[in-house]
Amino acid sequence: MRTIKKEEVKIKIVKYFLIFILGIFFGVLSFLGWVYYQEKINITYIPDVIGYDINEAQKILEKNDLKVLRFGNGKVINTIPQVGLVVKKGRIVRIFGKSMETNEYTIPNFFGVNYKTVIKILENWGLKVEVVKIRYPGPDGRVLATYPGAGKRIKTGDYIKILVDDGEIGGGQ
Repeated sequence: MRTIKKEEVKIKIVKYFLIFILGIFFGVLSFLGWVYYQEKINITYIPDVIGYDINEAQKILEKNDLKVLRFGNGKVINTIPQVGLVVKKGRIVRIFGKSMETNEYTIPNFFGVNYKTVIKILENWGLKVEVVKIRYPGPDGRVLATYPGAGKRIKTGDYIKILVDDGEIGGGQ
């Protein structure tokens, strides 16, 4: 008789343990589902506004719950982040217009942007671009600075230097 009670106790312990494990499993699963749902309802995409008037492009982006920083005038020639990317609502999107009313621009803060994208924008503005590469920790190919710097005014035909990360310090040798 004593052996039967021990067996019953062992069975009860195993049952409670399995119920506990299943509870944890479904709790974690529910939490992950909730996080996934929150992420899905809080995202949007960058619509294709290339070629639109900069004012119209701003309205379209704002309808998609995005914040807009405008550079230049006229038709949109580029966006950062790029068209079609999925981003969180409220993300700041820089739109660059081919200035039709003036040939003077305010240099944006390009820090961290891929240098090929920056060159495309600056050349579309009619600027002469010089790339200076240095070894710096972090992702390769990103802009570290410009000269003249962010916020300065520049005219079509002027020279601009961009400082680009070309790899880790001391790496690749």
